[in-house]
Amino acid sequence: MADDVKRKPGRPRKERKQLVETPQAFLADDEAGITDMQAAFVWHYTEGACGQTEAARRAGFSFPASAATKMLNGNDFPKVTRAVRVKQDEMREKYAITPQKTGSMLWKIAETSFETGAYNAAVSAVKELNQLAGLTIHRSQNLNINADLQKMTKEDIKHRLNELLGVDGEMSDKDH
Repeated sequence: MADDVKRKPGRPRKERKQLVETPQAFLADDEAGITDMQAAFVWHYTEGACGQTEAARRAGFSFPASAATKMLNGNDFPKVTRAVRVKQDEMREKYAITPQKTGSMLWKIAETSFETGAYNAAVSAVKELNQLAGLTIHRSQNLNINADLQKMTKEDIKHRLNELLGVDGEMSDKDH
């Protein structure tokens, strides 16, 4: 009888989707000089999307809070601290946002969306690519003009605008 199963009181917990696929086993890292459990801690702490205590718990430590503190304080297990720093640097480099990565991603988006007929997305991606390359520049300028336009003639307004914008009022051949 399925009804005889004892349930915990309270609201049922929602199933949480795993953010990353956890490896089945962790091997000691001879290069870094850490054990299996320490390697598991380093992986869970850097890639496992959890805090230090939870990483120690998932790695199998008996007293996860104190073990995590000792692992990360730099004095008790300096090799673990070094391994965490190395892994964090690798992750930082892997997921860094660079103009090259952004450009290649935008190019893939433009090609894929054009092939599938999503022309608006393709145009937007190309527009972003042009802006990234510096081919298009969006400039706006606000000018505070303290002048009574009612009292000024058309020529006075033209002259004042040219003066503010730093443009000669007359066309000259040196512009061509």
